[in-house]
Amino acid sequence: MDTKYYKIEEVATITGLTKRTLRYYEELELIIPKRTDASYRLYSEEDIENINRIKDLRESLGFCLNDVKVILDLEKDFKRIFKENLKDDIMINKSINLIKKQIISVEEKELSLGKSKEKFKIALAKLEEFHRTKQEE
Repeated sequence: MDTKYYKIEEVATITGLTKRTLRYYEELELIIPKRTDASYRLYSEEDIENINRIKDLRESLGFCLNDVKVILDLEKDFKRIFKENLKDDIMINKSINLIKKQIISVEEKELSLGKSKEKFKIALAKLEEFHRTKQEE
């Protein structure tokens, strides 16, 4: 089965990102699209999945691009370790340490989000009470 490739304009439309953002992600090596002989970028379905993963990590979960790069690199290393049954202790230990750091980072984000959530709950309760008393006047 032939792999379908998409031009940058199509990927921008599909993902809702700008062509400039896609080029920037490539510059940071978050994605590495295939190139034609004329140097046009061609994106595979897997590239588009990775772009959507980056978008989700940034927008929904609030990770910075450096964290996104670490996460994507970890995922690649993780898959490679198991797919190739690697016994490279240095790579495995590096991955273990990075995963531990990411767990701490996620826990910190969780704590911060929990605090924000509580503040919003208090603000909502105050506004609802204020609104209720104004309607009773």
